[in-house]
Amino acid sequence: MKKKLLYFLIFIPGLLLSSCEKEKLGNPPASTVADFSYTISNNGYAPCEVTFTNSSLNAGGYLWNFGNGLTSTDSNPVVIYDTPGLYTVTLTCTAENNVYYNKLVKTLVVNIKDPMAGLTQVLYFTSRNPEGGGVHLVYLTDGVPQVQDFEPVELSRPYGIAVDTAHSKVYVSDYSLGVIYRFDADGKNPVRILDYAVPGQEIVDSPEALMVAGDKLYWGRPGGIYRCNLDGTSPEVYISTEGTVPEYPIDMQYDEESGKIYLVNDRTDYTGGYFTCDFTGSGMTEVIPDIDGTAIEVDTEANKVYMAVYPVDGTAVTEGGVYICNTDGSGLAKIGDYGSKATWGMTIDQERNKLFWGYKISNSNPDGKIIRSNLDGSGQEDWLTGVSPHAMQIAWIKL
Repeated sequence: MKKKLLYFLIFIPGLLLSSCEKEKLGNPPASTVADFSYTISNNGYAPCEVTFTNSSLNAGGYLWNFGNGLTSTDSNPVVIYDTPGLYTVTLTCTAENNVYYNKLVKTLVVNIKDPMAGLTQVLYFTSRNPEGGGVHLVYLTDGVPQVQDFEPVELSRPYGIAVDTAHSKVYVSDYSLGVIYRFDADGKNPVRILDYAVPGQEIVDSPEALMVAGDKLYWGRPGGIYRCNLDGTSPEVYISTEGTVPEYPIDMQYDEESGKIYLVNDRTDYTGGYFTCDFTGSGMTEVIPDIDGTAIEVDTEANKVYMAVYPVDGTAVTEGGVYICNTDGSGLAKIGDYGSKATWGMTIDQERNKLFWGYKISNSNPDGKIIRSNLDGSGQEDWLTGVSPHAMQIAWIKL
């Protein structure tokens, strides 16, 4: 018993002394911990904007390396990635305290997706023949073009075509029949989504220009620009030009970045002209008055407009052909010829910097061709012969 009491008397003072010593040491210095997260715009497809959110602790400074040759010392930087790929992003923090348990570096891999992955570049075009018309596609390669036909449908004058890349659909309008068809991107499963003979769909009569923007299909006809849902439901007047110009948009293009519509107005029965307006129709401006344009294409990267124009005395175009100008109408110049019949189709291959347009000898016999040139009109070649080409459009699309 005495031994136990002695041990207790020795142990308790030792424990108290140890506790006092720990209190004298104080709290350890705060460590620095590097950490961050990020969000990506455009669903992660290039080009996109990556916003980095810094959640590091007790850091005196930051050094970012974004894996693309750029660095930053900002706390929460925003970086634009233009090219697809895997980017190793490293955040290095400056420590507030020199302690061994600092974690000064955080690394994450950012995956910028390729918007063209799984997509095929295709030229779509319509044609006329003595029995009616057809729709076709050509895979764009550096080899000889090979034409593939869509499933046949009733056609007479297929003057309009538009491609919905988001849903892999192709739309074709027929001026004479007053109808619009929708196809799968490979030319299968045609559906007549609008027919002016159907009650409630009369506003699709005489459709020519076609375009897809967002979740709507738009077409030009006498009286302005009209639209519907992509399945043909809810057709309505979108931009009315009743009693004013342009009376009949026969071809049009939309530049999503600038929010502009570019169009040519029919001159056979109306006043003609090259026009621009905002997407809502406001600011409608006749850029080049009175010209008789039948097709239009816009190079949004170079701010250039291409038009097929018939000659009209007293206008800016007295010699028919394929013309180029700036989007504001300046610098108008002829760069090519078309055949004896109207050219209804033009399109641009941005991959190879080429312009395509139709060259017709007759309205429906396969005696025409599609001409391809450089974007300035030089280097012209007969790219595809033995066809009567009408509307055309190039797209990268999932088949």
